[in-house]
Amino acid sequence: MFYYPSGKETFAQIAAKHKINEAALKRFNPRSQQNIPPPHHRLRIPKSNQDVPESGPYYYYIQAGDTFSNLAQHFHLAVVSLLQANPDTKPEKLRIGQPVVIPVTHRNQNNYLWPVTEPQIKISFSWQRWGLHQGLALATKNRQEIFPIAAGEVVFAGEVRGFGKVVIMKHSTTQQSIYAYCHALFVEQNTYLSGLHPVCSAGKQRQIDKPGIYFELREAGLAVPPENYLPALPWPP
Repeated sequence: MFYYPSGKETFAQIAAKHKINEAALKRFNPRSQQNIPPPHHRLRIPKSNQDVPESGPYYYYIQAGDTFSNLAQHFHLAVVSLLQANPDTKPEKLRIGQPVVIPVTHRNQNNYLWPVTEPQIKISFSWQRWGLHQGLALATKNRQEIFPIAAGEVVFAGEVRGFGKVVIMKHSTTQQSIYAYCHALFVEQNTYLSGLHPVCSAGKQRQIDKPGIYFELREAGLAVPPENYLPALPWPP
């Protein structure tokens, strides 16, 4: 169900009113990050605590007006992931009360951080007219410092045709992060970074024709939706 906060209630009070755990309510509303959610931040209330397990996935029941697009925005996931998690569901024919799997399983497992402060996603991991956009087009300030999402080894730092200056980092035997359209590189290949040292400065993001970077996350060599792994961004004020 939907719930519109009064602007005076805390998450704990709202959870108690609906007889669910505060932690479960917060997990079900990952982008509402104020202890007293404002009235314009509509909350989704899970049917039970069991629908919001700590390690995911979550279970949601379609309400009036729901679409896969707004569910992806609410849970800070790629629409592609919702489609994959619900292969027998037709997103254009959603029914009120229909159960949907919310594939929240990877977030916070690796303590990843966003590569920029106050990230602005201009193009998400999504199908575009040219095919699957396998990362994020992030707008930034001009020449803004770009940081690695976690500690790791720089396995490549140099030029790549079509992507300009690029840094590739390995965080584990299976996970890599890619930072492209950099203006200047601050690291060299075969060096280990703690995560506190910037890898580059933002250049011109050609996909959006603005200062920014292209960011990609890979798991076992395959691109995966970064928004599923990185911390959920708060709703705009």
